[in-house]
Amino acid sequence: MKLKIDEWIESNKFSMTVNVLLKDSSLCYKAGANRASLLFSYLGFLTILKERIISANKPLNYIEGEWNSLISKINNEDKWEEAVFDSTQQKAKINQATKAITRDPVFSIKDDTREQIKYWKNRRNDCAHFKQNNIDYYHVESFWAFMESNLSKITIEGGLNTLINKIKDHFNPILTPQNKDFSHLVRDIEHSVEPVKLTEFWDSFMIPDDWDIRLSATRKKFLKECFRISSNIVKESIVKKLKDNIYYMIDFLDSYPELILNFDFSNQEVRKLWSVEIKKSNNVIGLYASLLRNALIPIEEINEANIAVINHIKDYSPNALEHHTLKSNNFFDAFKSEIVDNNNFVGFKSYLWVNDRADLISGIIKYYPADKEILVRLSEHYEQGNNSEWLLKRFDYLIDNGDQFTDAYKAIKQSENITIPTNLEKYFA
Repeated sequence: MKLKIDEWIESNKFSMTVNVLLKDSSLCYKAGANRASLLFSYLGFLTILKERIISANKPLNYIEGEWNSLISKINNEDKWEEAVFDSTQQKAKINQATKAITRDPVFSIKDDTREQIKYWKNRRNDCAHFKQNNIDYYHVESFWAFMESNLSKITIEGGLNTLINKIKDHFNPILTPQNKDFSHLVRDIEHSVEPVKLTEFWDSFMIPDDWDIRLSATRKKFLKECFRISSNIVKESIVKKLKDNIYYMIDFLDSYPELILNFDFSNQEVRKLWSVEIKKSNNVIGLYASLLRNALIPIEEINEANIAVINHIKDYSPNALEHHTLKSNNFFDAFKSEIVDNNNFVGFKSYLWVNDRADLISGIIKYYPADKEILVRLSEHYEQGNNSEWLLKRFDYLIDNGDQFTDAYKAIKQSENITIPTNLEKYFA
């Protein structure tokens, strides 16, 4: 039987030591050994706090010698449990004359949380020393609920700034080899930053360096890893931050459109995204295909969306999955109605209009089946005195790269008896 606590343990990706303690706690609970279960749970909880202290930098207002002494006790197998508990009970020391803080607490937590930890320490003693107080299954379940509710709030004082500095050092190639795993820093967010300070953390994280409205590739990689392994609280804080800055959000989704469902867009947000905001994208096709693939656009709005996107893009170079998605959502029909049938395709200075869309037109011809209307329209355009040299260069490029698009058009030309202008004969006659 899998308990809720088992799922919670798996989702949090604790260290091996913590996992062993908490899983033993679950096994004891299932066997009805409530004292053993609560004892193992408490030890698992303290071990998590122990690991947080060891991996942290000392709080700003904390004497170096006192911090080193704490670390020494925590690393002593006979003293670690008492040392960790005592650190949870430490409050800030304040100079009564100046009211200035002379020493930070180890953990940035409320007094009520300190009292709860003290209560569970006493229950731990009931278990370890077999005192008279009864320990039943509901004590175990209550402690599990306490852990699930409070672990993310028990953070090291100064953890936010410490973590930001750790991240900066990690991604500084002078200090850290490139491509070194940084998942431990992502996991540190939950126990280094209070939930109420997550917005402040992301504000610090996203301060621009040498770029302005775009996120650096490093920051985007870090955020992607957050979406992969972070808790829902952290993920939700990222989404809020990115939604507050449309340039950051679009830039992130440009790189990772497959993560779009994490943003939980409303119907109105989706409509605004494809109708207006997508113009800011450097990967319009990838972002739009992701909206379609995840069924975020109502069926009755897809044609309108296709038309809007066609008018936003100047080229068509999707990957295989993106092309399949667009093709299955009638993107080709929107291209024909907005580009092929457009009055600007033929007429005075139409070559300028076609030049601007040469990559789009050639891309569609490359990826979609041969079409009679396209061939007729191309013929009309090149029968003019002034026509698009740029589009012909795109056709040359396709042929030079081995793209097979001419034979099917030649078959249409022959079966429909279409007259081809001289400068198109190389491709379609």
